[in-house]
Amino acid sequence: MTHRLQRLPLGVRIAVLTSGVLVALLVLVGIFVHRQFRGVLRADVDRDLVEQARRVAGGSRDLHEAELVDHFFRRSDESDTSREMELEIQMMSKDGSVVAASEGLVGVDGLVEGAALVRVASGVPVYGDVRIEALVYRFAAVGVGDASEHIVAAATPIQDLSDAEAAWLKVYVPLTVIAGALAALAGGVIARRSLAPLREFADVADAIGTIDLSQRLSTIPAADEIGRLGATLNRMLERLDAALRRERELTAEVGHELRTPLAIIRAEVELLHDEVTDERLRTNLDSVLEELDRTTGVIDDMLLLARADATVVLDQPELVDLGELTRTVAGRLAAVAAGQDVALEASGEAQVEGDPRAIERAITNLVDNALRHTPSMGVVQIQVEQRDPGAAVLVRDTGPGVPAATLGTMFDRYTRAGPRRGAAGLGLSIVAAVAASHEGSVEARNRPEGGLEITIELQDRPAGSRATDHQ
Repeated sequence: MTHRLQRLPLGVRIAVLTSGVLVALLVLVGIFVHRQFRGVLRADVDRDLVEQARRVAGGSRDLHEAELVDHFFRRSDESDTSREMELEIQMMSKDGSVVAASEGLVGVDGLVEGAALVRVASGVPVYGDVRIEALVYRFAAVGVGDASEHIVAAATPIQDLSDAEAAWLKVYVPLTVIAGALAALAGGVIARRSLAPLREFADVADAIGTIDLSQRLSTIPAADEIGRLGATLNRMLERLDAALRRERELTAEVGHELRTPLAIIRAEVELLHDEVTDERLRTNLDSVLEELDRTTGVIDDMLLLARADATVVLDQPELVDLGELTRTVAGRLAAVAAGQDVALEASGEAQVEGDPRAIERAITNLVDNALRHTPSMGVVQIQVEQRDPGAAVLVRDTGPGVPAATLGTMFDRYTRAGPRRGAAGLGLSIVAAVAASHEGSVEARNRPEGGLEITIELQDRPAGSRATDHQ
């Protein structure tokens, strides 16, 4: 039961516990009140029954059993109480068997049985309820005290008292159920209102990006647990934001510092490459140049991400011809596609206001990713579409696609879409950052006919707009 409650929402748990506690309390109160009510109703009846039983049993100490029966009925008929109330008398032996009984108790088993026989023998009156022919009787039993140790029980109908108790239960039980339901409803309302700030915290926290931590939770001025929680979370966000800014600054500084020495190294290697005649050395230098290009590409990716994370303002957006841009990218990667025996096609026309260098980098990464996962004799298609608003670039391949579970995370930073020597897992995250900086989106899907299709949507980016990252 506890595990089931833990799986319920907190507000529901509070409502259930509130209702449960109230119902349990009402049940305990009801049991106590019912016992008191029952005792009050029976107090006068018990007193009269004990008095009548003792009167009937009186004076019988020295009588034999045959005389005792006659005495028993004579005393019960002479009793004033028996005339005032509908009274029945039963005499039993010490083992509980019936010796004699008035007309209403003829054929009825002994009213006293079990441990109660011992109590009566010790001189303690015994009381109880018994149902006889659809009527509830109350009886009281006392010991005769003669040598035969007989027991006398006086009984009278108490159907009115029993009906009163039943009527009380018929009123109290439904009221308890209604009170429990109202408590659950009230508990749910109170819990919902009390937990409303937590839901607001969750909504705001869900809206805070993994990179943009500038937003803060709206804290409540009251110095309660929720207010302190909000203040604590805001301080945590401030610390994370400061750490993230330092990381961005470090990334940008390291990237800028590395670009210059890498450019110098490349120039020196190219110069050496032109001077060397040994083919083995020239091959080694070609490999060095390739690694330099790959390292420079990773640094460019890091700088672009740092620029997007820092929400750099694009003061003068340019009109980007996406058709021409995709054809330029296709021409630059044509040699790579030919080397892999893959057909590379570009089609469509569209224009959008934005950052041409960032968009070109995003398309290059998409096409490069498609080429790496397309087998020989496959096809990679780049299609440009004009949309309202903005435009879209679709890159399709005929590769194996990706697992369905990977589609939602393949644009996360440092996540590799496939094996690639030297890859830093930034290629597709660059695409997501560029799309977000142009108030667009990126989406991947497995094509029914096979292969992967990635769509990057771009909206016109007016001057002064800010780049954001929604990875």
